[in-house]
Amino acid sequence: MTTPNEILKILTKGENRNTEFKRRLTRADLKTERKQKLVTRIRYMTCENPFEGHFLIGIEDIGGKEWEVHGISENAMKTSERILVELCEEAAVEIVEEEQIETPQGMVGLFLLKRIAAPEIKETCSINVAGRVNSGKSSLIGALVTGRPDNGSGSARSFLLTHPQEITRGQTADIHLAFMGFDQDGATVYPENPLSKEDSARVLDKSAKIITFFDAPGHREYSKTMIRSILGADAQYGLVLIPGPEEAYLIRQEESNYGVPRLDEITREHLILMASQESPLIIMISKTDKTSKQDLELVMNVVRKSVKEVGRIPVTIRTSDEIPPVVRELCNEVIVPIFLTSALNTDSLALVTKLLRLLPANSNHAALSDPACAFVDKVYRGIKGTNVVVTGTVKAGVFKKGQTLKIGPDTGNQFQEGRLFSIEMFKKRISTVKAGDLFGFDIKDVDKHLVRRGQMITDPDVIPDSCRSFEANIVVTRHPTKISVGYAPVLQAHTIQQTVVLKKIYDAEYLSVGDFARVRLEFMTSSEALRVGDKIVLREANTRAIGTVIKKVR
Repeated sequence: MTTPNEILKILTKGENRNTEFKRRLTRADLKTERKQKLVTRIRYMTCENPFEGHFLIGIEDIGGKEWEVHGISENAMKTSERILVELCEEAAVEIVEEEQIETPQGMVGLFLLKRIAAPEIKETCSINVAGRVNSGKSSLIGALVTGRPDNGSGSARSFLLTHPQEITRGQTADIHLAFMGFDQDGATVYPENPLSKEDSARVLDKSAKIITFFDAPGHREYSKTMIRSILGADAQYGLVLIPGPEEAYLIRQEESNYGVPRLDEITREHLILMASQESPLIIMISKTDKTSKQDLELVMNVVRKSVKEVGRIPVTIRTSDEIPPVVRELCNEVIVPIFLTSALNTDSLALVTKLLRLLPANSNHAALSDPACAFVDKVYRGIKGTNVVVTGTVKAGVFKKGQTLKIGPDTGNQFQEGRLFSIEMFKKRISTVKAGDLFGFDIKDVDKHLVRRGQMITDPDVIPDSCRSFEANIVVTRHPTKISVGYAPVLQAHTIQQTVVLKKIYDAEYLSVGDFARVRLEFMTSSEALRVGDKIVLREANTRAIGTVIKKVR
């Protein structure tokens, strides 16, 4: 409970961006000009994270430089509160906490105002974009999001490259998020400045449908980040971008070295990982403006053959009329549409934009009626006004602002119970998020130092699900020699990244490239929120294996 002395401490700090003092509010404050000034002030107080501010009534303003407790009567306080409620409604702000303090001078009201959460986006589709280094991922995404073709020098990708090493090299080194919106009539809502928070908020406000892109790095040195993007984002669609000129050269190298024309090692891995996620898959051949007719034919033939090898049917899309029937079949995960694209060509960008406009939210995602579940990707501590903020993608169900939740396991295999204080999506406060949506959660009442990447967030009535040792069916996709018991790769699943030890290989002494096997694995450090049916990737230097959890041992 706030005391008169604590009120005095607030007064010594004075009015600032997030604090406003008033002696009282009356009906005169609802007259047009005065009301507009107060509404503007309230909006300003709550327009930046954490989107809240304090409004104190019963304080005397002395020349705008000093403030003293004045105090007002109980009836005057009731009137002031009614006026404040009306002003807040106009400003799209809510009073989330209120307190009335008795002082020797009279009543002082302390009100905590918070921006009202916007309703959730009606429809969201998330797309994981993978492709080898310099395949043009960032340029293509940038051109689609802004509606402006690239200038041939990387102008379209500039807003996606944020780290110094990315700007210097012109290559993605981390997972970047971008989104584009479509209004109720299907028209694209383009931002004037993709780096502006206000412009992003405008796009979200006007959009009935949002397409989210996860742009992961393609360079070999960032392979763990690429895998985390594919597994952790839990995207509804997978997109593999293949650069025409570079891939043609690498295909010929593969044929020269191994006698078989095939996709290069990195592109093959992207295709296998995407196909293993059991989500609709899209392939785009990029840089077609720089690809010769002969090279393009070679790449297309090898891509079609590779798609068939992962058990799907390739369909080349060349006109807009071919898109609607393909979209209807896409969620059956049988056909794979192949587009010829260039970030410099408006016609190819228009073709891809039509595909994105028609893409439905993937019905294969978990039902909204399932218990809410998500995995922590990034953790932020020390943000002013918050306890701990975590980001990720909702796996199943619906999370609501204010609800109780569980998060874990920690190193002691325990789950903490906390409160979901607020939700953000693309820097905009909202009230709920559902399966497939990205989120930023401010979680209260938990030990922030026990929160880490890879933990599961669930409804409070869900029995925590984790394990230290488990069995899985795996296939080795890349390894220079042989894999034996005692092998210790890094396991990735969802956003989990931890070293595991190979404890047993069933029905074999060792494993080589192409081998399928049932194995028993154990986390080296602590239990993780891994469940039966989860997809896993094992990686270590030039080794890769993918598989599925089939049994928890302990």
